[in-house]
Amino acid sequence: LRQVIERFGESRFTRWESAAAKIDEHGPRTIDRLGFRKTMEHGLGDSLHTTNTYYVLPESWRSEIFRGMNINAVNKELLQRGVIEPGNDGKASTLVRLPGLGTQRCYVVKTIPGLAESEARAA
Repeated sequence: LRQVIERFGESRFTRWESAAAKIDEHGPRTIDRLGFRKTMEHGLGDSLHTTNTYYVLPESWRSEIFRGMNINAVNKELLQRGVIEPGNDGKASTLVRLPGLGTQRCYVVKTIPGLAESEARAA
């Protein structure tokens, strides 16, 4: 999952900038989309930082990112580690109103596995 987001985070996730479920029409077109990427700003001044939340479409999750793996075991592990946000029904996927697609189930990735360790090593 980390490799996919590091490699394709800009190119295969459509930028979703507004609070409304609306695609950024000024951004480049996303070819072979895996899902959507929403960037949020936090803090003020020197403490200003951004975080990305990735909304991965179910078919991409199963057939591309975790192809050949036991998807139930993968989802269980990612939920336990806090990498994906569970739905209100306890499932690994969440109902979200996505830009241009309406309400869909998708996997909400808020934490990128291994990112904290690589940042710690770089410091």
